Amino acid sequence: MKKRLKIVVPYRDREEHLRHFLPHLQDYMDDSGIPYHIVIAEQAPGLPFNRGAMKNAGFLLGGASDYTCFHDVDYLPLNADYSWTDNPACLVLKGANDLPVRVEGPSQPIRLDMANFFGAVVMIPDALSRQVDGYSNDYWGWGYEDTDLLARFNVAGISCLRRPGAFTPLAHDSHGYEADGSLNKDAGFNRAIFLRKWKSGKPRKADGLSTLAYELLSRETFPGSDDGRGAVEWIKVQLSLPDR
Repeated sequence: MKKRLKIVVPYRDREEHLRHFLPHLQDYMDDSGIPYHIVIAEQAPGLPFNRGAMKNAGFLLGGASDYTCFHDVDYLPLNADYSWTDNPACLVLKGANDLPVRVEGPSQPIRLDMANFFGAVVMIPDALSRQVDGYSNDYWGWGYEDTDLLARFNVAGISCLRRPGAFTPLAHDSHGYEADGSLNKDAGFNRAIFLRKWKSGKPRKADGLSTLAYELLSRETFPGSDDGRGAVEWIKVQLSLPDR
């Protein structure tokens, strides 16, 4: 029996990107033969966007699967392998680096360390997600939830892979960098959180799937093909700030 894939898309206020992304991904996945469904995990207004927490919400609320792909809405697959993986795997090799910080006007390109990049499109066996308690919920605003996840796998002794996929990125202003290529205030704050959390080599408190504070506001399902592939579930979630 083929492994079932859940594709979780953390989302807020990216309507134009979603209009391009969803039909493109469905066409691509339909050709793959992989049993899959898509979960659009939308964060309600009121707090800064928390990509890690919304990935956790989509994982918990998005139905049965054997492995999950956490997929940014602005990456269209051109040549990528979404089949089962025994280990966490980042699929993006081409398409993530040297993107402009601003769509219009002069700005520095974003230079990523691709050897350690573990974002944009990441697949994880569900059992391993549960083993490390999913993503951290501590990073509000842009950045560092993916870096934190990679650190969790490293501490747990779980090897991570890279499948050399190629993607077309959809243009948008970066939420994490200034025009000169430096980290902006929100990203710098999240970097400080990461360094403080991992200073001792391991966080001192539970944080992730087990501590996610949320309210499910709505759920809508759009059926896929007759064999169940390609269904889309749209959940809207109100996050809560954790107790400190």
